[in-house]
Amino acid sequence: MSGDGGRTLVTAAEPAALERVHALLQELWQDAADVVAQDRIRFETAVTEIAGNIVMHASDGRPHDFTLHVTARPDRIEARFEDAGRRADVDLTAAQLPDDLAESGRGLALALAASDELEYRRDGALNCWRVMSKRTP
Repeated sequence: MSGDGGRTLVTAAEPAALERVHALLQELWQDAADVVAQDRIRFETAVTEIAGNIVMHASDGRPHDFTLHVTARPDRIEARFEDAGRRADVDLTAAQLPDDLAESGRGLALALAASDELEYRRDGALNCWRVMSKRTP
């Protein structure tokens, strides 16, 4: 646990990292047992979609890690990702679900739909993602 009551994961950006993300979220729910199921599901959907995008798209052919920090506050749940992979070429204002037969391209649209705020910025050599979901009062 970190100083703000949250949890942090540093892991290789590889498919097995998604299991580690789920484990981290389970630890967060143990610490924040009052977060209702609907809020948990929405947040987990957004977080795992962003983690999946980092695993699938941020590599530039060399191994790299990402950091995920999650916190549950009385009014919101928040995740912050950082990775030194390839710059994400995304326009979050244009993200939308592809047609039903598309085999990919749903991640950002799902993350947007499942969260109240989704932000991406490049800070020097780092990709920085922020996911925020408001909690049910």
